[in-house]
Amino acid sequence: MHKIQITLASFFIGFTLLAQDNTEIFLFDIKTTPTAFEVTSGKNISQNTGYDSQPSFYDNNTFLYSRTKDSLTAIGQYTLDNKSTKILTQEANSGFFSPQRIPETNLIVAVRQDSEGRQRLAVYDFKTNAFQKLLDSSQVGYFSFYDKDTFIASVLVPNKMDLFFKNSNKDSLQKIIGNAGRSLHKVPNNQSLSYTVENDDQNMDLYILDLSGEEPTSYFVCELPIGRQDYAWLDENRIILGSGDSLFIYDLFGEPAWKFAASLNSYKLTGITRLAISPDGKHLAVAAEPVN
Repeated sequence: MHKIQITLASFFIGFTLLAQDNTEIFLFDIKTTPTAFEVTSGKNISQNTGYDSQPSFYDNNTFLYSRTKDSLTAIGQYTLDNKSTKILTQEANSGFFSPQRIPETNLIVAVRQDSEGRQRLAVYDFKTNAFQKLLDSSQVGYFSFYDKDTFIASVLVPNKMDLFFKNSNKDSLQKIIGNAGRSLHKVPNNQSLSYTVENDDQNMDLYILDLSGEEPTSYFVCELPIGRQDYAWLDENRIILGSGDSLFIYDLFGEPAWKFAASLNSYKLTGITRLAISPDGKHLAVAAEPVN
């Protein structure tokens, strides 16, 4: 694995974080066994004419997502038990993307895009309803935390994103690899994070970053299907992604192939992109385009 130590530096480049389509967030109940996968009770929970995407579960009863309405991109919060939506941020001329809980804390971290297009990791304070910058000088596109002090981030550099690693033992970001993708995740019940890298065929290869040793080490897992960028971990051994209106699963201990798992056609959606699995493995949230 290629490693370079760098200090935090500014990357002032023109970049649009997202191509903002009119996606919605759909929530499903799921049941899984080592050999079976069932999806039921799907519903559109965002019900918003603007862009809704980037779901992540805060806990088993709450998830967060990025929500755009009337040119205001905010953090939306949905509570499963009372089926209620709350908007956490109301900052004009700012956008909030990829909201996630910081492990071992009650804090939310997100990419905050200011009026000049600068993108910084920032921590949301529930008491003050305000954000404090976590990384002041790195132009972050996407990120994922392993624990409260350790994370990876796809950082924007001219014409691409590079993957960097940060933990409490380092004062600087550690470059892992170039041409990184946007789908970064903690592997459940495992001392690892996962990331994607564009390969020579311009498809995305998925890697695991093992943090169990003295230094982080990367291992190739599989190639994502053609044109797919987003995935989630169903459990520590299985990866799930969407294509069109269908879900596919890759089993690390099964045949090395993506296998059809379920069709969501009856729920009138297509173009599945982002996915999130609740910590207890009972719910799936996906960003997709509604079919009228």
